[in-house]
Amino acid sequence: MTGRAGIFEAKSIHISGIVALGRKALEDDPAPNQTISQERLYALAKDCVLNKTHYSWVCVKDGEVVSALCALVIDQTVYERKMASVVQFYTIEAGEGEKLMRHFLAWARPQRKIKSIVFMLEVGADPRIGHLLSRMGLEESMPTFIEWR
Repeated sequence: MTGRAGIFEAKSIHISGIVALGRKALEDDPAPNQTISQERLYALAKDCVLNKTHYSWVCVKDGEVVSALCALVIDQTVYERKMASVVQFYTIEAGEGEKLMRHFLAWARPQRKIKSIVFMLEVGADPRIGHLLSRMGLEESMPTFIEWR
């Protein structure tokens, strides 16, 4: 990876860093009775990065991916147009997550084809994420009910 610092559209050289951040995020806030699949995590990161329909940007410092935001842009289930569903948002460097979130929203909002942005938080997620999302205009809505087996 290059020694350049800043925010970049993710490339194949960033996939391993995105996967490492994703794994750390999942381990920091584990889902009950679930085992992380390294292969699926890698496949998701690879799809987000290589399929240009999706969104995948990273913040790099000293050659290391320190923050990542990845979203799948998919058809809405019953509505017309697309939905951008955030599948990874994690940072190990204070302030870098907010930069990526601002960039993502500036990318997603003006696109007429994207009609909804979905960002689900786990129960134990850092509450600062919810505050950040609220400040940026997203609303907490639609409760999610899950049974973990």
